[in-house]
Amino acid sequence: MLPIRRLLIAAVAVCLAVCPATSPILRAAPQQAPSGSNSAPVSDAPVITANPERVKLSDGNGTTEINWDTGNGSMGFVFVTEEGGKPLLFANGSRGREIAPWIKRHSYIFELSGDAERRTLLGTMTVSGVAEPGTRPRTELLHGQLRWLLVAVLFAVLYVAVYLSSTGPQRTKVPPEPTTSPYPLHVARNLLLGLAAFICVDGAVFHTRVYTSILAPDSYAGRIAVITRAEKNRASSGLKEALVLGDSRMAEGFSAAVPNERSSAAGLKFVNLAEPACAVSTWDYMLREVDPTKRRYWAIVVPYGIGFEPNTADPLRISMAAPLLRYGDCFNFASAFRRWSGRFRAFTACILRGSAYQSDVIDFLEHPVARIRSVQLGPKTLSVVAMCVNNPDCSALRIDG
Repeated sequence: MLPIRRLLIAAVAVCLAVCPATSPILRAAPQQAPSGSNSAPVSDAPVITANPERVKLSDGNGTTEINWDTGNGSMGFVFVTEEGGKPLLFANGSRGREIAPWIKRHSYIFELSGDAERRTLLGTMTVSGVAEPGTRPRTELLHGQLRWLLVAVLFAVLYVAVYLSSTGPQRTKVPPEPTTSPYPLHVARNLLLGLAAFICVDGAVFHTRVYTSILAPDSYAGRIAVITRAEKNRASSGLKEALVLGDSRMAEGFSAAVPNERSSAAGLKFVNLAEPACAVSTWDYMLREVDPTKRRYWAIVVPYGIGFEPNTADPLRISMAAPLLRYGDCFNFASAFRRWSGRFRAFTACILRGSAYQSDVIDFLEHPVARIRSVQLGPKTLSVVAMCVNNPDCSALRIDG
């Protein structure tokens, strides 16, 4: 039986080997309030806008909001063309808004067309991602420094782990000439035991509420964790409940108060769990989390059509689904990604969920007091947002912190 200290050294070595290779979680930009409602008057001329047009990048990523209106109520199709890429369908509808959280240091052309074949161009808008000249984000510098530090410490710990793996008395001085040790080193066994110990520690911390309860509420992962937990703990209304899932089209364009009022006589109640930038691959895990028995909801409502999801948004999709992932989801979740790099990150996030929380952990260590305050205000913020969705005038609402 190996001493406990040697197992701990091997576990630390595996931890340091895995962490530098995983991708950081993306923090979400503060959600903008809807600038209008579906009952707003229809304009005469087609228009497509972006807010902002020049997106400041944080950790290499940025977010913008695309708004469009065909002007006459006809169906419109919004296409996006990344620099050097092909036009892809981003959204559709006579009017609406969609959040694009995957802006990088490129130019993106958004085109509003009157048909799916892009023969009738109604408007165009160019969005570009810009970084601060001559400077790098603090978190990016910190990640780079930590990565090199971890690599250096990794080699040192691996050397010590291998050296201490041999049984028998420890040498206190270098022998005068090379000799062959009669004792086996058990390097492979120690590394496997270290990997198993590391997976157990990750499961105890990140696969439970130990860490998910203190996720940043303004991050995509934090919002998904909070809203699914609140819905799971909500008592049933006794009515025929319909769950609404989707992205920003449903989160900002659908108000549960209107259909609830009109369908109250029929005993229907709509519950909106849609989140901006939420991908299709996350909806299934959200439904599993809030309805494990598959008998709670009378109907499931999802938006028609799938929004544009570029390969560069893979880390965002992984971070949003991370609080809902389980060990058994590793193959199914990884198969939802087209690139092998995305599949590897998705597979790793299912086994080692902490790999999706690296940036969040660093932010927590840098600002622990601010994080605790934001976590305490999280439920209040969600309550105010829910009231704003169901009430057009929220000017009198405020949060006491």
